[in-house]
Amino acid sequence: MKGRGSGYAWRLETPIYATAFFTGNVFPMMHVLMPLWALQLTDSALVIGIIIACRQILPVLLSIHGGALLDRFGPRAVIMVMGIIGALCTGMFPVLPFIWAAMMLQIVTGFAETTNWIGVQSAVGTILKGQPVYAGRMTAAARTGGAIGPVLVGFIWDSFGAYGGFLFLACWISCGATAASFLPRQPEPAAPSAEKIDRSQLEKGPGVMLKTSDYRDTLRLLATSAIALVIMATFMRQTGSGVQSSFYGVWLSDELGLNGTTIGFLIGFGNLVSAVSALTIGPLTRRFADYWLLLAMVGFAIVGVALTPMLEGLVLLSLAIGLRGVGQGLNLPLMISIASRAVAPTLQGRVAALRISFNRLGAALFPIGMGALAEVIGLEASFYVIGLLGLCLISALGVWVSRAKNKISVS
Repeated sequence: MKGRGSGYAWRLETPIYATAFFTGNVFPMMHVLMPLWALQLTDSALVIGIIIACRQILPVLLSIHGGALLDRFGPRAVIMVMGIIGALCTGMFPVLPFIWAAMMLQIVTGFAETTNWIGVQSAVGTILKGQPVYAGRMTAAARTGGAIGPVLVGFIWDSFGAYGGFLFLACWISCGATAASFLPRQPEPAAPSAEKIDRSQLEKGPGVMLKTSDYRDTLRLLATSAIALVIMATFMRQTGSGVQSSFYGVWLSDELGLNGTTIGFLIGFGNLVSAVSALTIGPLTRRFADYWLLLAMVGFAIVGVALTPMLEGLVLLSLAIGLRGVGQGLNLPLMISIASRAVAPTLQGRVAALRISFNRLGAALFPIGMGALAEVIGLEASFYVIGLLGLCLISALGVWVSRAKNKISVS
């Protein structure tokens, strides 16, 4: 349903943004909790990296299946169910203070969180047709929650310990499931465009079992240049995000002596900048090609976190995480918009899941790699090596884009 002009009615948009506010920032809130929790369980950088990476195991293996479920059942039902599972398991972390338990709970909660985040993105594609302005608003809502949540969870950790921190996050996740209950039960189908990929013959059975056809047909999307660009940018983006999710908090806590509240403030400030920058996507995409803008913003996000060991003091650390926030606030809606406009409405869940699968693959690999690297060359040097690797990869992708840009452009 659309309101005046070409925009959608706010009663249709608001539940999406409310759900994004709570479900789109569980990861940054875990950026505060998990390094602090892992430091209580072990002092090995490699083991910490493995604990952090466990959150990505099921998302890497099953995100495409989760996307297929979203296409079959709609975001509302899936987000509600996964929200309940995620909330219950999150509350169990402090009850089981063991390395093996942290790994197992990371595996389950990581899949629940990821599926819900895919659900919000697919809602933008199916309900709001993947337009950049709506992807920007959704990102702004998620980043606003990401500005508030990490600060609160860090303060509660300092005040009430692990029990308070994880219980607060469990309640936060439950709020996301509640907000999802106001989403439409099933998005209205739209007529497919001949210019877009439309796998209308995909198996659409009502079951929830794994189907090889889900994976086969989803992976075929990689043959499209626009989708290939988004997937490659997604993976390279993790050279920054993987660092922030794991050793950013470890560095701030161990090397600089910052407490949970201050770490939460820095992560929250980065998300606040992201929220503001995401709202500028409309004017920016009218002035610059979205694919070049995407590459530049991924580069900003990598540099913003790689510089961390060079800096001391809250002001400089805030400026660096703010630079990362600008990049993160724009590169996400750009990826969502480019990918969703390249496929038909019937594939929005799958294309979002494909992006998330590679995103989580990078999120699993880079913390482990950085942990192993830190054991050899030290934690500070590993920040620089991973950051330089990311910039080299994004530069190589820029060369490919310059040759394939005519195929990447999507109307």
